[in-house]
Amino acid sequence: MTDPALFMTMTDIAALARVQRPVVSMWRKRTAGAAEPFPSSIATTGTRELFDAREIAEWLTATEHGNNPDAVADAAAFARPARTVLGGTDPEADETTFDAHTALLALRSTLGHSLSGLNRDDLLDAADEQDPDDDTLYREIEAIPAGDVDALTQYIDSFVEAAYSEAAAYELLVASRPRARDGALDDTTLTNDAVNLVAQIAHALAAANGVSTGAGVDTSADERFVDVTGSASDLLLRIAETASVGAEPTMLTADSTGEAARLLRRRLLVHRIPRQTLHVDSTGAFTLTAHAVHVAQLPHSAHPEMTALEMLTAIDTLALHLNDKQVAVIVAPSAVLSDAGLTPDADRLRSDVMRTGRLRAIVRLPAGLLARKPRQSLTVWVLGAAAAATPLADRWTMVADLSTAVLGPGIADDLVGDLAASLGTRAAVRAHSFRFARLVFTRTLLSSRGALVAGAQTTTPTNATAPAALAVRAEALIAALNDESGETTDAASGRLQIGIGAATPRDHTAASSVSRSTTTSTVEQLIAGKQLRYVPGNRLDPVDIVVGGPSAGGIRLIGPAEVLGKSALGTRSIDRLRFAADYAAGRVTEPGDVVFITAPRPAAIVDAEGTSVVEYPARILRIAPAASAEAAAPNDLIDAVLAADIMALPAAHQRWMRWPVRRVRPEQSDALALALAAVRSQQADARERLARLDELTELLMEGAVDGGFTITPLISEPVPPTKGTP
Repeated sequence: MTDPALFMTMTDIAALARVQRPVVSMWRKRTAGAAEPFPSSIATTGTRELFDAREIAEWLTATEHGNNPDAVADAAAFARPARTVLGGTDPEADETTFDAHTALLALRSTLGHSLSGLNRDDLLDAADEQDPDDDTLYREIEAIPAGDVDALTQYIDSFVEAAYSEAAAYELLVASRPRARDGALDDTTLTNDAVNLVAQIAHALAAANGVSTGAGVDTSADERFVDVTGSASDLLLRIAETASVGAEPTMLTADSTGEAARLLRRRLLVHRIPRQTLHVDSTGAFTLTAHAVHVAQLPHSAHPEMTALEMLTAIDTLALHLNDKQVAVIVAPSAVLSDAGLTPDADRLRSDVMRTGRLRAIVRLPAGLLARKPRQSLTVWVLGAAAAATPLADRWTMVADLSTAVLGPGIADDLVGDLAASLGTRAAVRAHSFRFARLVFTRTLLSSRGALVAGAQTTTPTNATAPAALAVRAEALIAALNDESGETTDAASGRLQIGIGAATPRDHTAASSVSRSTTTSTVEQLIAGKQLRYVPGNRLDPVDIVVGGPSAGGIRLIGPAEVLGKSALGTRSIDRLRFAADYAAGRVTEPGDVVFITAPRPAAIVDAEGTSVVEYPARILRIAPAASAEAAAPNDLIDAVLAADIMALPAAHQRWMRWPVRRVRPEQSDALALALAAVRSQQADARERLARLDELTELLMEGAVDGGFTITPLISEPVPPTKGTP
């Protein structure tokens, strides 16, 4: 490694050595005073120390620290040239440095040879030849001082050799950029899962829309993907990387002169991805007649402070300029695309887009897909040709709510399939088995004042087993359990009086049916509809809590321990008079209240008896009576189902207002409640019997071993059961 000196931070050293950052600090501390101590820093920038990359690489190799045997060869890929190359003190924070590096990498990629030995005039001639219109790299190379050209070109060549290619070196620079600066780009950066999902959707829409070669619609060209914002480089790159074997997708990008657009063009150039320029005027208008898939993320890095109205204006402009050969996938904050609470102007504009008939799907995604805003949720819109053959009143939009899902491969694949199907005709939609979606009349969405995904599927359908198989299994279980209870037929005998019949056929029209889906709503939606009521828990003084079972004057306590099953119900209590005197605003449960917690994981139990004191952080969800005058609709909630849905949630889903709740078909509510009550009664009897058997087991062992009593067996050997659950 020759001049210029390459600097590394402690974080860079960890990346080079392929270890965690704290390991480097440990090496430095433990080798102090040793024969080969950790190299000393040679400069500082702010609070960070800088180290000579050559010394670090040689030390790692000589001492065999870390997990990279090629540390010397790879060092340049994790280092930066001294800031004095461009006249500063911090190599990672300077955008001019970053732009110069990416421009030189792009130029090297197009030339096909190293840059070392080229003087400034040679570089400018080469840049002018490759970028005569100065829309990609000429400006950035022209900004490099003449005295720094040799040092910088040598560094770029070393960097490429260490990274093995210009494209790999470029991606290392991009990956290190958020670490090196606090800028707008970071606030719009999508996580890897989000980028993968959008790329999958784009490919699926291309296939569904007849863009691909061989689709029988436009066989003159491969796939075309369009970015009218000029800044969706992560998405376009992943789309190109995940294209099918043999396909050569072409990217059409806006002819913007902004830095984000130039960076995008350099990135595509380095990766040798075919690109064409699309003229987009200042209003966002463009002209394109060919088949294409538009891809957009809002807000984007060129304008990260976009308001909801500005985002919807951009989407409206895009929708107006699409023709029937084009589709679009748009990702933006849920607060803009799917949630309630927009300003009147923004709400009107969102409604205008829906009235065009081009909005074919709305999917609310889970939070955590923005790298620097993990609590913000995103929503995907799919735009396509309006269903011209369908009357305006009968047009539909596919909606889905994945806010509580984890975007694993299976979920992503099924969601992509649902979205592709949303572009189909009425017959195609009816033929598709949706996993997450609910099809809603667009006129219903327009008249709604709530979230656009209200009532949409929020989790995986409950059971993939066919309905007939479910019925057969349920009947078999009931018969087996009843056989165990004896031959009598009265309810008091313990027999389950539950009948299983054929389900009432559902309406399977395109806009009212989702194959075997379950109607769900979020807790937030149910509270807004007066079907659920939230009651906070009581903040109790620990000295007031009595452990050891309720006393004559005590009230049963339910807290996190009881909800998690770590403490049996009734183990803890609070004196009734103490509670009345010291907790004037104290609240107790009513029969059927669902007591829940959010941490360490979502959990809930049903308080069937009521009159319990709920200890914060446990809280209460109370189902409104079926005939409640406050409820906006007949109540179709059941306490046991609500508790079961909460218990089934992953540990990470602690935003309780977004929890999904299954809603029972009204004609089945009473029957299901009675059946579950019968099952719970037998479960309680079984637990009581099991407790007695456990106690008897201990007594038998203790009595026989200690000589307290003798045992006379009444059978010669254990008899296996002849009946039981199959």
